[in-house]
Amino acid sequence: MKKTYPDGQVYEGEGKWNWSRLRRIRHGQGTYTFLDGTVYVGEFKDSKFNGQGILNLPDGSKYDGEFKDGKFNGQGIYIFPSGSKYDGEWVNGKEFGKFIITSPDGIRQMGEYIDGEIQGELQIYIEKADEE
Repeated sequence: MKKTYPDGQVYEGEGKWNWSRLRRIRHGQGTYTFLDGTVYVGEFKDSKFNGQGILNLPDGSKYDGEFKDGKFNGQGIYIFPSGSKYDGEWVNGKEFGKFIITSPDGIRQMGEYIDGEIQGELQIYIEKADEE
């Protein structure tokens, strides 16, 4: 199915009939393009991002991972516009559990989030350049 919404956003992908709403809804694999240039490619359930997906944002950041009810949820990798990469888990849209952040120059920070807040101390590792 392909649908262009009144505000100009576009969905192209699988759908199913929803008897309570008396219309087709986003369900299965699809691509949703927002007006600001944000593009989600992945799984939908009852019109929400649900399952594995990739969210590309207009500022150049990208999330590749699991979603539940439209939020980051489960294992995922978030790449910032700077090129730094967060690899960890999410619960209900917030960072949760052990993570590694790697900067473009190889500096790695390891730690733990609980409900979106860093807990305890960060461990920082700096890769030593090879000397010739």
